Amino acid sequence: MCYIASTIAGYFIGRSNKEEQPLSVLQLIKLVYISHGWNLALYDIPLISDKIEAWKYGPVMPSLYRFFEEIGLTKDDLVNSFTIEEVNCIRAEHLELLNKVYVKYEQMTGEQLTDLMHEKDTPWSAVWNNGNGRDNPINDEATKAYYARQITKEIFDTLPSILPINSKEKAAVFLKKAGILMDNGELSHFYKNS
Repeated sequence: MCYIASTIAGYFIGRSNKEEQPLSVLQLIKLVYISHGWNLALYDIPLISDKIEAWKYGPVMPSLYRFFEEIGLTKDDLVNSFTIEEVNCIRAEHLELLNKVYVKYEQMTGEQLTDLMHEKDTPWSAVWNNGNGRDNPINDEATKAYYARQITKEIFDTLPSILPINSKEKAAVFLKKAGILMDNGELSHFYKNS
């Protein structure tokens, strides 16, 4: 199931409002993109249906940017005075993933999240530095591949408990991605000793 980006942003707005830690528009846009990336890497399905483009400050969903622009908010403005009603439709496993993303990245400023998106070998840098510049799409395959490379034991230990892995083959592929199983089906050396 895909959501529109504003629904996922609505979750983060609600969460930050409860904790009285308002997020900037820039932080929200990055958190939505990061959540989309992790969902692609972990579950092999998109989280959002919105188009994603390479802009100066990193990956942006133009529809989400315009949503905030229409209510008079710029990238540095804090979003803490409204809620988005559609968040009730977010499935439990996605809520759990969004919660993990929020906890992992909430202390990072919009600028720090932008720096993270601007690192070498990110999907944004591949599009931006390729001479294509602003407004060019960042495809889901590049995003998925990038976040799949980020899977570590730390990420594996904090994964949502409701995993849509419904076969031994899918489970083996997932464990190999996480570095827990080697190609021969044996536990990796790291996990044998931990």
